[in-house]
Amino acid sequence: MKKLAVFLILFLVILSFTFSGGQKEAQKVSLRYMMWDPQIIDKEQVLADKFTAEHPNVTITLESAAYAQYWEKMQAMAAAKNLPDVFWMSSSTVKDYQSMGALLSMEDNIKKLDKSKYFSSVFGVLRAPTSSGDMYAFPYAWVVCISYYNIRLFDQAGLSYPTNDWKWKDLESAAVKLTKDTDGDGTVDQWGYWVKGRYTHLYPFVYNNGLPEGPMTEDKKFTLADGKGLESMKFLTDLIVKDKASPTPAQTKGVSKFFTTGKIGMCTEGSWRVDTYRKSLKDPFGIFLVPTGPQSGGKRVSFGWADSMSISAYTKHPKEAWNWVEYMTGPGRPVDSILGGKVPIWKVSALSDTWKEKGKYPKNKELILEAGKLIGPKVTFVKRWDEANSEIQSGFEKVVLGEGDLNSVMKELKTKVEKILAR
Repeated sequence: MKKLAVFLILFLVILSFTFSGGQKEAQKVSLRYMMWDPQIIDKEQVLADKFTAEHPNVTITLESAAYAQYWEKMQAMAAAKNLPDVFWMSSSTVKDYQSMGALLSMEDNIKKLDKSKYFSSVFGVLRAPTSSGDMYAFPYAWVVCISYYNIRLFDQAGLSYPTNDWKWKDLESAAVKLTKDTDGDGTVDQWGYWVKGRYTHLYPFVYNNGLPEGPMTEDKKFTLADGKGLESMKFLTDLIVKDKASPTPAQTKGVSKFFTTGKIGMCTEGSWRVDTYRKSLKDPFGIFLVPTGPQSGGKRVSFGWADSMSISAYTKHPKEAWNWVEYMTGPGRPVDSILGGKVPIWKVSALSDTWKEKGKYPKNKELILEAGKLIGPKVTFVKRWDEANSEIQSGFEKVVLGEGDLNSVMKELKTKVEKILAR
């Protein structure tokens, strides 16, 4: 009888575990996932289907919007505390959304990861409220600013191609030689360099002139009104105003990707432009590291950041949300789901032949990986970065259009930008 009683007790215990496990397995979890690139939503859906096949209790509903509309929707949903469980996050806005209490800290989960498998140099840009805080987003890819050159135009001018040892004076010299009136009508129609005035055009030169903290610092200071920062802005404005080696904003009005016209010798842009230039530029092109300025001390700092995913602070399913983020940022995300010049955060994917794309331009695409190693710990995005950046870009355009001198405009910007950062 005792043996029978023990057997019955064990049977009931096993049955209760089985029943409770079955109940847990049957519990359905629905996640909303939102991203800002409708062009690749089909690829994202394939990944969602694979994930849910491995996690049959989870369903994922994809939502998307074009970039501008995306942030309008996100702001409204954040205010209503009705954010998607997981959504794409920009490095420039992570601190803003964290300050609103809209993001879930990922720090505990990230501490458990083997960071050697990721390009962790970009993690700092996703920390809040400062670069030493918790991570409130996790990258699936990263980008870095790099310099591009048109091989055909260099060959026609008989110039040696740019090297990774170039300094500002080398870039300026080549830019002047490449600037020409090719049809003899008295008007320049080919320029050696292009400075549009976007952050990708301007800030890489600030970082590479002895200012590793960039144009706006975590202690809410604006660095472009004097010293090394002002010197960086002067170099860039001189290329347009003094050397006439770069077209003015008026000459390129309405053309957001002027390098693709084949009329520009060089430019500095985000690495994702590799994909753009392959599709739209008929000429072969190469890449090189952003030249260093006279105050750099020989040290290079790459301006880079991450494309990432955040988890809503209001999600009811934080565990499943993190599982989805981890899946989408690791080996589960194929290389071809990321644009040509963006780099998978998962190292094995980035070091693969699939990513390196041998035989395509630029033939030295691996240089992007080297540039990524140079993203310094002080490269970060401050709170209200987007608003402050808009003022800086407007101020730069004002100078090159002759609507104000550089020193005065930068002093005005110092007051404006620091007021924005202090709010």
